[in-house]
Amino acid sequence: MENIVTNRLYLVPFSLERVEAAIIGTDKLADILGVKIAPDWPDEQLRENLPGIADILRNYPLQNEWGWGFLVIHKAENILIGHIMLKIPFDMSSEIGYQIVPSYQRQGYASEATTAVIDWAFCQPNVQTITAGCDADNIASRRVLEKIGMQHIETRNKGLIWKLNKS
Repeated sequence: MENIVTNRLYLVPFSLERVEAAIIGTDKLADILGVKIAPDWPDEQLRENLPGIADILRNYPLQNEWGWGFLVIHKAENILIGHIMLKIPFDMSSEIGYQIVPSYQRQGYASEATTAVIDWAFCQPNVQTITAGCDADNIASRRVLEKIGMQHIETRNKGLIWKLNKS
């Protein structure tokens, strides 16, 4: 997988090597990437999930080929500000999720990064659909999903399911 470049961001594959570095600590990941890392990355949930993500990347060659999505690096400041998670398609559908650290939110970075990753995913063989989920009360996430063209297709408990078809 190669880097994706947008106007303001570098999107660097979140490979097994980089996941393992993040498990060791952000200083190790910063050394590997040659960037600074925002002090509030990763959030607690991602930190807790990193060992499981590493196991998935070790045990599933196709997911390892894709990596676990992309790390979002702010070009001008050379700082890691978030990540875009992308699950591989087993049935022509891929699931996407994203997080931008609070100090960089509400500046369009989530939309910019997510749009670029979706464009990349739709260039991959077999990817016909991208889905995403968010809490019904997460207005910011809902706005990102609407902005990038996803359609709300289902509500489950307090969660919303979104979908975008390859066109």
